[in-house]
Amino acid sequence: MKRYKKEQDGILEVGQVLYTKRFVLTLDRSLCKGCELCKLVCPRYAIELEAPEDDGAAVVDIDENKCDFHGICAVVCPFSAIKITVNGQDDLPAVTGDAFPKLARDIEVNSGRCGLGCDKCEEACPLGIVKVSQGIVDIQKELCAGCRICWSACPAGAIEVTKFIEGTISIESKACPDGCRRCLDVCPVDALELDERGKVAVRDMYCIYCGACLPVCPSEGTLTVERTAIRHTPVKSGAWNKGLERLTSTEGLISELTAERVDKTRAAIKNLMSGETQYE
Repeated sequence: MKRYKKEQDGILEVGQVLYTKRFVLTLDRSLCKGCELCKLVCPRYAIELEAPEDDGAAVVDIDENKCDFHGICAVVCPFSAIKITVNGQDDLPAVTGDAFPKLARDIEVNSGRCGLGCDKCEEACPLGIVKVSQGIVDIQKELCAGCRICWSACPAGAIEVTKFIEGTISIESKACPDGCRRCLDVCPVDALELDERGKVAVRDMYCIYCGACLPVCPSEGTLTVERTAIRHTPVKSGAWNKGLERLTSTEGLISELTAERVDKTRAAIKNLMSGETQYE
């Protein structure tokens, strides 16, 4: 077995070469925003965030000797900056093995409502993944972080975007160092702004709760980000429960498990009333 790590042209690559399989994880730094989700969810503690000495987002580093190449980090990355290949083919072992779900990226576009010449959604998108051509809106859904700024900017209501991460963010502005704008500068979705006092304030409706602001804040405790729920595809494995608890909290895990039990109870009652219940 051989493990390696290399970086070239903004791509960090770590790999594991076995007799019959070759696992490769790549991190595209042009897409990575230095958020904390991959670090939080990694069960092997293979990911670290290095806060920059000057302006800029935190830098993600991956320990090739700890990584297990299951792709859990790739699953939760809101910006699709991480990819896993097995023998040269795109793969997410954590998903194909039913251990983890995918994020529920619910994005609907009704270009029939768009007026010709309108490109407000394209102009507003902070990630540059919305393109408008001859009244047709094209969104790179796999890169969408769910901030809903395009939805807000669309005058015709042609775009529907549902956040896949819910939560809260708060700033203790009195504790902010004078003139500090580091969190605002690194926010990938323009969820922070300056208020009339020149202090950083939150535009909560756009926040995706990724935590990119946290490692660059020089004043500990000034910023607080809490994730309360994550919308995702169905999954049966208990491995996701551990990941969910690390990303949100014990309360977030309990809330999801409670919702699942309610859904199962409703389905059972519906089947019973329709005569579809099967007895073993």
